[in-house]
Amino acid sequence: MNAPRLAMAALSPVEFTSIKQAEDHLLQFGDLQGQTIEKMTQEHPMVDQCYFKGMTFLGDTFERFELTDVVFENCTLANCQLTGASWYRVQFKNCKLVGTTLDHAVLKDVAFQDCDLSLANLNQAKLTNVTFTDSRLQELNCLETQLRQVKLGGCDLDAADFTETSLKKIDLTTCTFTTLQVTAVDVRGCRMTTEQAAYCAQLFLGVDWLA
Repeated sequence: MNAPRLAMAALSPVEFTSIKQAEDHLLQFGDLQGQTIEKMTQEHPMVDQCYFKGMTFLGDTFERFELTDVVFENCTLANCQLTGASWYRVQFKNCKLVGTTLDHAVLKDVAFQDCDLSLANLNQAKLTNVTFTDSRLQELNCLETQLRQVKLGGCDLDAADFTETSLKKIDLTTCTFTTLQVTAVDVRGCRMTTEQAAYCAQLFLGVDWLA
């Protein structure tokens, strides 16, 4: 995965709300910390080479939210509507995106580490070179989504829904789940533990697996 190209020494403090007055709604070379943005609406905001730390976004609507070379650390983006987002070389560290909608998003070279995406929506999205590490993906909705070179490491996938999303070449062996919403076609070609495979055998074939 290509990491964000971010020169911290070139960043200056800025208020996120200034993006509304900026030409083309572009926020660039910004150091944003400790701000709370609630129920803000903005069409096609663009953020380039910025660092967010301790920021709180609650119930905001940013249609076609474009991020390039951006880092989020200890941030909250809860229940935000980010339909049609385009994210390139973006990192999220210890962030909360609970209930956030990213339907029809395009994510490339994006990393989520120690994040909570429970109840988030990634339906009909395109993910390329995206990693989820030690993150909560409980009840994640990921229907009809394209996953290319996606890695899941140490994630909680309980009750996640991958209906009509191919998990081919996805390694689930370090992940945990009690239930998973998938079809037999969805999991064809993915890598599982013996227990996970036994769950699928029972789910699809009604087979009782005895250890």
